[in-house]
Amino acid sequence: MNLTSASKLLDGQTPAKDRLESQVYRQLLDKIRFGTFAMGARLPSEADLCNEYGVSRPVVRAALSKLRDSGLIVSRQGAGSFVSSGAPAEHRGFEPLHSINDIACFFQFRRTIEAASVEMAAENASAEGVAILRQMIAETEDLLGKGEAGAAEDIRFHTRIAELSDSRFLIETMDMLRSHWLFVGNFVASLGLTGARTGQRMIEEHTAIVDAIEAGDANRARSAMVKHIHGSERRVFKGG
Repeated sequence: MNLTSASKLLDGQTPAKDRLESQVYRQLLDKIRFGTFAMGARLPSEADLCNEYGVSRPVVRAALSKLRDSGLIVSRQGAGSFVSSGAPAEHRGFEPLHSINDIACFFQFRRTIEAASVEMAAENASAEGVAILRQMIAETEDLLGKGEAGAAEDIRFHTRIAELSDSRFLIETMDMLRSHWLFVGNFVASLGLTGARTGQRMIEEHTAIVDAIEAGDANRARSAMVKHIHGSERRVFKGG
């Protein structure tokens, strides 16, 4: 059964083009998420995608446009569409992501770096610093409530914790991870039906981290941070 046939099983109130676009988008997204299309790899041509999914060229173009808007693919004139590798515009010390294994290593590295960062933040943070973190959580929750992505806000939150650690090397490391972080964060932001649940879990985890920082409990802060990053990794690879 191709996508055109499958679409007949869906709610008749949704325009057919939108249904087909969403199906093509989700299938391409899954192939990117699980490594069928490796980072930096060229996607099949529009014509090949039309044949594979049994849809028109405008439907394929709309699905590809959505992937581009999410930062998951890039298009090169005359060459086609490619899976983004999260490469920074300017080399800042870390190579681009090349594989699903690289994403797993990215989270492992974050657990190591940010466990130390949040411990130091718990020891150093002032009441004003804690208040800023809580305000960031409120702003992120507001954006998520409007259906907007929170990847950039997530980076701001974690960068602020690094700043509270008062370690220039931790702060600079967080900055070097920014482009990779945005790329990986777009996986979560693009999970469609699980988006609201994912956002709420992130808010709860951020709140637990700030509670521990405010209490000055370095061990509790470390545990909360590791749990949060593990949750982020799980949401990328399992979508929940």
